[in-house]
Amino acid sequence: MTSLRPLIDTSAADWVVEGIAGRFAYDVASVVPPVFDAYARLQHPFDSEADQDPVDVAGHLEDQTLGVLIDVLARHTTTPERCYFCLWDGFGDIHGSPSVAVCYASDDDDEPVAPPTIPPAFAQEVMNGPRVVLPSREYLLFEGPLADAGRWGAADLVPGMERDPINSPNLFWPADRAWLVATEIDLPATYVGGSEALISELVDGLPDHHDLVIRRASPKDGLPGDV
Repeated sequence: MTSLRPLIDTSAADWVVEGIAGRFAYDVASVVPPVFDAYARLQHPFDSEADQDPVDVAGHLEDQTLGVLIDVLARHTTTPERCYFCLWDGFGDIHGSPSVAVCYASDDDDEPVAPPTIPPAFAQEVMNGPRVVLPSREYLLFEGPLADAGRWGAADLVPGMERDPINSPNLFWPADRAWLVATEIDLPATYVGGSEALISELVDGLPDHHDLVIRRASPKDGLPGDV
C-alpha cells in the first residue's frame, strides 16, 4: 500500500493561503477560497455511539464517505495522480511522547518496565519544517495520488505496532486546482468548491445512492456555530 509524501516546500498551498488570509467573516469563504463556480456542503454522518444523543462527527470524514467523495472528485480533475493534502498539526498523535502513550500491563511488580517513548509520526525535518498557515490553524502538507487520501505514512507507535489512522485530510486539492475540499476540525460538515459540473454531480447524484446529505452552498453562507 502506498502513502502520501510529506513536503518541506509548502508553496503549492500559497493560492489557498492567499484566498483565505484576511477573511474574518465566519463563512464558507473562510475555509474554501471564493474562486470557484459552485460550492456544496456535505453533512457529516451522526456518531451513533455517542454517550448521549447522537451528534454530527466534527472535523473528520469516515473512510466510506471519503471514498465515495473521492470517486466523484477524480472525474473532475486532470491531475488525480498529483494532489495536495493538509493535516492539522494539532493532533497529539502526530507529536509522539508525551502527547501519546502506549498502555501496557506487567506481571512483575518488583521490576516495573518504563513505558516506551513514542516517536513523532513523521521525520524531524517534517515536524520542524514549515507549515501551511491559515487563520487559527497550521497544517503539514503532503503530496500524492487522490486515491491515497488519508494514508499519511505515519511511523509505528513502537516497532510492530501501527498508529491508528490520524484523521481524514483537513484540506485537499489537485495540482490543476479544479476543486478544493475542506474538513475544518471544529465543523460537522465538509465543504467543496469546484466546477458547476462537479457540484451538480455531488448534489444530484450521490445522496440517493449513498444516504448522504449534500446541499448547495455559497461562499457567503455562514458556518455552523454550535459544534
